[in-house]
Amino acid sequence: MTTAKTPRTRSPRGVLSDKPVCVRLLPAERQKLERLALQENRSVSSLARLVLLEGLAVYESRSSRAS
Repeated sequence: MTTAKTPRTRSPRGVLSDKPVCVRLLPAERQKLERLALQENRSVSSLARLVLLEGLAVYESRSSRAS
């Protein structure tokens, strides 16, 4: 008897995987992202999401101080 395997997801619960956000990077930026992802044993997409979330926090705190 075999059990059906459910597909694994690496995205956090609730992430809109059917609505990706495309970002254009310079070759040097892409290389840096790939190198860091490799060092952290993450996918490039996973690291890009982390960097985006951290950057959003910084951006929001900076813009709230300016208001």
